[in-house]
Amino acid sequence: MKMNSILFLLLALVTATQGVRVSWGSEDRPNIIVMISDDSGYNEFSLNGSSLFPTPEIDSIAADGVQFLQGYTSGTVCSPTRAGLLTGRYQNRFGHEFNIPPVYSDEHGLSLEETTLPEVLQSSGYRTIALGKWHLGYAPKFHPLSRGFTDYYGFLQGARSYFPLENPTRLNRLLRDRKPVKEDFDYMTDELGRAAAEYIANRGKKPFFMYLAFNATHGPNHASEEDLEAVRGGGGNETHRAMTRSLDRAVGVVLESLDKEKISDNTLVIFINDNGGVRSHDNTPLKGFKGGTWEGGIKVPYVMKWPKRIKADQSYEHPVISLDIFPTVLAAAQVDGNLKNPLDGVNLLPYVTGENQDRPHQTLFWKNGSKWAVRDGDLKLVVGNLPISTRKNRNRRSPANQASEQRGLYHVADDPSESNNVMTDYPEQVARLTQLYEAWKKDFPKTPWRK
Repeated sequence: MKMNSILFLLLALVTATQGVRVSWGSEDRPNIIVMISDDSGYNEFSLNGSSLFPTPEIDSIAADGVQFLQGYTSGTVCSPTRAGLLTGRYQNRFGHEFNIPPVYSDEHGLSLEETTLPEVLQSSGYRTIALGKWHLGYAPKFHPLSRGFTDYYGFLQGARSYFPLENPTRLNRLLRDRKPVKEDFDYMTDELGRAAAEYIANRGKKPFFMYLAFNATHGPNHASEEDLEAVRGGGGNETHRAMTRSLDRAVGVVLESLDKEKISDNTLVIFINDNGGVRSHDNTPLKGFKGGTWEGGIKVPYVMKWPKRIKADQSYEHPVISLDIFPTVLAAAQVDGNLKNPLDGVNLLPYVTGENQDRPHQTLFWKNGSKWAVRDGDLKLVVGNLPISTRKNRNRRSPANQASEQRGLYHVADDPSESNNVMTDYPEQVARLTQLYEAWKKDFPKTPWRK
């Protein structure tokens, strides 16, 4: 028996005791990188048609693989989306419906009852690396190294300066694993790209899983002078354009490192934004922004490549969601997870390779307090979101008009801007989708940090 087969057999025996099983033939398992940007607008990526925001490196992921034209996140704001992505489950199921506040707490964080993707991968022999924004709890038990990651370089809070801090706080300081480090860098986005490339170059012999969570382009609106100068005079919000330029450059550094190490072909790379853009960003042609359940709050850039398995230059038209990343990664890593909680996501590999021609999801749900939505097939019911055009004048409008404006039914595949409300034409569909939503959310616990 060859030495690598013996090692693999030992690995299989060890991982079987930890609730996962590695499939035979997995000596050549891929490296995996999940990159997530923060609060960027839907129309701030050239892959979505923007000329003001050229993002050639991010676009190249789609060119070398697949762009999901109807890609969604499970959350409308930062922390819930991350909780859903790393558990493969609607975060509402375990009370993570709202952002964790920027206040230290020993109790508030990603539920310890949930199994995370890096926990499963680490137990199956992967080196698991997290970089950048965490926003899933501040106490030691919620730290990335306590939730399945072997390595960490980043900060725990949901936002911080892009420039070095002389007196960082307990929450926004830069950490190497669990220890604070001196902030000796020029610009955070570039620093995270550089650090990711360094980890890749020094990855060792194990396959690796990297979760690279940029804080770009979340506030504060900080851009380097070099990037500002490069975009000056071109129109639009120059600071946002400069921040996006650095984001795309950092993604390029990561991709270039894969090429340099000659591991691009067998590396699964996924890029996604965490929610819709905030009001100051450009979500054209979508209605709404971060925090709401209009398309502008939940529909995002979502691209994936794995040259060894996925054909290049694909556009996938059926709806997918960030929850799908968990089972897709497990399938790529050839890991059968014996998980205590059922996943809500779907393995996307059979769909992008053409093995499965069905829709990955018939029904998708979103909930952020009183704002919610359900999409079943191509019909989407939206509740609790006033149209942007009426917000400034909402106090002048009658209660009846305000109530009617908070509900809408849309053929969203043909009407992504949600401009043609057909609710009065299909009352039976409104009732049916409402029932689907009520059944979905009936047992959800309250969010512990929202009394």
